[in-house]
Amino acid sequence: MSTLRPARPEDLPAIARLSHRTLLLGREGHGVFPSQELWGELFVAPYLRQGCCSFVAEAEGEVVGYILGACATLPLALDLALHLPLLLLRLLLGGYGPRLPHLRYLLRLLLYPGPKAPRRLYPAHLHIAVDPKAQGQGLGKALLVAFLECLRARGVPGVQLSTTRANRAARELYRSLGFRLHAKRASPFWAPYRGRPAIHEVWVKELGGVGEGALKERASRRCRWP
Repeated sequence: MSTLRPARPEDLPAIARLSHRTLLLGREGHGVFPSQELWGELFVAPYLRQGCCSFVAEAEGEVVGYILGACATLPLALDLALHLPLLLLRLLLGGYGPRLPHLRYLLRLLLYPGPKAPRRLYPAHLHIAVDPKAQGQGLGKALLVAFLECLRARGVPGVQLSTTRANRAARELYRSLGFRLHAKRASPFWAPYRGRPAIHEVWVKELGGVGEGALKERASRRCRWP
């Protein structure tokens, strides 16, 4: 039986392990980006330090799924900018193993960004993954529902996420929870790793969230006598 709880900083190694294991469009991609530690520092740690509404699914004390969320992009970007120089220095000095595959991956991220929805309308974004051995149990949906409820409570107006056309199961999940396809673009980013380009997509959902202050005000009104 799996349980959900908020993600904590000490979950970094477990989340990084699962995220790294599924980085190649849901499959293991050690040859694509060899260092699990560097992957965690670049793509997981900023969410745990500056993100919001992040959750993990646990089964017998093991993290078998996660959703990493952010209510806005700027705090994550500033956090990464603060830590990036030392990470790159260690990478160049060989502290994360072979330099070339890591630098190649990061350079391709800069050269081939996926489509984005307007940040003003959809400031929140997320990353989600479930361990293949725990799939089919509804964990992805449970994590995403918890995340969306948290965003609404914070008054976030909308959320966007990125995926590829190849991720059919995830796309069906997003559609079932009210996400819609906003834009798509053929990208050569994955071509060296999977032998062909992929269709990158951005999906969006309007939330109509009620802020925490508004929730308190509503509760206060309900407690007032006429």
